[in-house]
Amino acid sequence: MVSRKTDQSKTLKKKNSLAFRVKLVISLLFLGISVTLFTFILCFLIGNQFYTGNLMTFSEQKEDNPTVEEPVKEYQKIDFQPVIDTFTSRAGGNKSVLIYDLERDEMVGEYNPDESYGTASLYKLFVVYEGYRRLESGEWQASDRVASTGYSTIECLDLAIRESYSPCAEALWDKIGRDELDTIIKDNFKISNSDILRLISNPKDILAMMKLFYYHKDITDETLLARMKDSFLNQPETTYDWRQGLPSGFSKAKVYNKVGWDYNPKIKNWNIYHDAAIVEFPKQERHFIVVVMSNRVPFQKIRQFGTEIENHFLKNYQ
Repeated sequence: MVSRKTDQSKTLKKKNSLAFRVKLVISLLFLGISVTLFTFILCFLIGNQFYTGNLMTFSEQKEDNPTVEEPVKEYQKIDFQPVIDTFTSRAGGNKSVLIYDLERDEMVGEYNPDESYGTASLYKLFVVYEGYRRLESGEWQASDRVASTGYSTIECLDLAIRESYSPCAEALWDKIGRDELDTIIKDNFKISNSDILRLISNPKDILAMMKLFYYHKDITDETLLARMKDSFLNQPETTYDWRQGLPSGFSKAKVYNKVGWDYNPKIKNWNIYHDAAIVEFPKQERHFIVVVMSNRVPFQKIRQFGTEIENHFLKNYQ
């Protein structure tokens, strides 16, 4: 017969054992929840620490895994100065040229890049970029009609690049304010040597504008970006083809282009012929900005220059 004291001792031990097990289970559950919660928070913080708002450029970018350290890719330098020297020696007229490597973030060839020219239709680059900025900010609405053009704001922005449609560009310019645009160019775009009110610019400033379109830090709306890209890439044929210069010289690259010209029918030549282009070699994942500004240079010479740029790149790229 077990004594009452012994029974009480066994009962107490059972209770203590049960309480211990309950506490142990609760502790393990709490520990598991804490670890899971900590892991989730850590992953969230790591992900946001490395996110810097990767920009969708004119090319399709691959998504990077921020938690995996990879060696910085070294991009081969291609020196385009020999191609530029050949072009400028035989083009005739007055000309300025530059080629900028977007991956290496450096100039890889230039000739007379600070020379000022009448912009012709290249002024539309300044107007259109500011217009897209205002759509992005909500200051303008895409569906609003633009003066007496019969087109909406988004249609006019598209046409000003795609077809170099001057009535839209002029109306948009007025809507921004002509004096105000020059102030924006200097204060916001940080471009100081252009006077768009007087239609004057130079290759370095046009390069700066093309870089704004390429990186588009002020414009993130995917619908706007898709339309913007397409207007530079797909332009219809007209009496004088918008893509008869630089773009026609390339066969292995995508050329996002804006042209500006003033044709003189008396001499059957161009008083002004400018081409500003973002050139993408998709297979090699390389991007360059090419700017040609010229007086009295036939577009055929500029087309040939495009072909020579492509041939030089493909020959020297490793």
